Amino acid sequence: MINISVSSRSLAAARRVDPNVSPAAVHAAVEAAIAEHTRELGRRPVQPPEELEGPDA
Repeated sequence: MINISVSSRSLAAARRVDPNVSPAAVHAAVEAAIAEHTRELGRRPVQPPEELEGPDA
């Protein structure tokens, strides 16, 4: 589980777009974005790391 807190800067940025937005709405939007990002990561195929080249290889 991820603990999310809405900073005053985040709320201020959201209120520049919508002056009436509530902290709960910003929090819900962040939760939704994190959930979508997590789903996207789960759908990507696993790619092996690139081979190291040079003196550190």
